[in-house]
Amino acid sequence: MSELDVAKRLFSETIFGGRNIILFEDEQTGVDLFPLAVLRPSWDIRVGAGCTRRWIEAIAGAGMPVAIRPRAGMEAIAVQLGGASDEDLDPDADLLFVNGRLIGLWPSDELADDLPDTLVDGDGRVLLARRDFRQADVLMRLPGNELARRFVQETGGKPVPEGWRLLSAKFVWDYMLANREVLERQLTHSGRAAGELLGSHALRELPAGVSFAERAAGHPVYAGQGVRLMAGAVIGNHAGPVWIGANTEVEPHTYLEGPLYIGPDCRIKAGTRFYHGCSLGPQCRVAGEISASILQGYVNKQHEGFFGNSHLGRWVNIGADTRTSNLRNDYGQVKVQVGERLIETGESFIGLMAGDHLKTGINTMFNTGTVAGVAANVYGAGYPPRFIPSFTWGGADASKPGSLDRTLQIAREVMPRRGQQLSDAEVELLRRHYAETVKGARES
Repeated sequence: MSELDVAKRLFSETIFGGRNIILFEDEQTGVDLFPLAVLRPSWDIRVGAGCTRRWIEAIAGAGMPVAIRPRAGMEAIAVQLGGASDEDLDPDADLLFVNGRLIGLWPSDELADDLPDTLVDGDGRVLLARRDFRQADVLMRLPGNELARRFVQETGGKPVPEGWRLLSAKFVWDYMLANREVLERQLTHSGRAAGELLGSHALRELPAGVSFAERAAGHPVYAGQGVRLMAGAVIGNHAGPVWIGANTEVEPHTYLEGPLYIGPDCRIKAGTRFYHGCSLGPQCRVAGEISASILQGYVNKQHEGFFGNSHLGRWVNIGADTRTSNLRNDYGQVKVQVGERLIETGESFIGLMAGDHLKTGINTMFNTGTVAGVAANVYGAGYPPRFIPSFTWGGADASKPGSLDRTLQIAREVMPRRGQQLSDAEVELLRRHYAETVKGARES
């Protein structure tokens, strides 16, 4: 299946095709999706086999570029990550405004009702808005936050009607909760397995010493060019499909349970166990036990330690035997701090939500529903707080803001090891976030 075929499994082509598409963010995005939205727009947060922007651009096609309206302060990084200019849009095509929180929207019933022109979630937050091309002159001048307000003022909006499946991220843990369903839709092909899916080919025969859990009736397993599966690896395709990107190495005595997406150029170290619903971005180095979790990419977790129902940003480095709790001892619902609020999630399984450039010392323990901000350095005995502000150095006993210059120095040393560079836009975002975070802590 092509990228377009995969995209259409999450976004209905009848809704998203043939229109000028504008991705936008509402004003609460930075708070609700902290810490993953600090260094990226919401449409670039990983879920399943990619991110919303990737699939929206595939649906739009080369002839209908996707424009962007990020929230205030994110303009530079959003442009760096991609987006068409307004001049590239078709002046005669209608407009479709898509909130970057949207993860998927498809008809679950052949008799599904038509979508409203303004689609909102249960809190009245605009997720989708269709407008006539004659409104372009006014609407295309507005930034993301103003667009959201304008759409609600015009129509008030309506919830998704019967016969549609809607996935969106109200809060940051919603990506992790949606991940298994998204993977199953994207990686499962009706009828026989597709011969090719997103550049990886279906495996018919395995290298010597590698085993399928279900050879005859199991889900498809895809491997890209240069993938190396070593003897002793077991692929749990009884539970869901498995996709492995190009040049990834899977070492001996590993267990890969689907649905599972492993990006290109990863290293899965000996003894690693993946369970139900994990997604890895590019160039991750992983070991230990990982369940129902998302790694944005460029993550180092090269040692033992359990990570469950978690989401890690890029350039996270996890010390040996660092572990997360993803279930309370009393089996109660997990609460997570979002901004100044403590939110009842209604969920029993939530682990760690970690921002980019997080570092942990050996034997670090994270409690259920912990949020660790960007560039935090967590170490020491005992459980650190369940909310760790960005740039915090320390742990359970004591902590203080670290140095921004040291944070930037570490990033500039680490990123070239994977062929990447810290951009000027990222530096500006880190400087702004540091000023907001550390100034706020000192004044409180």
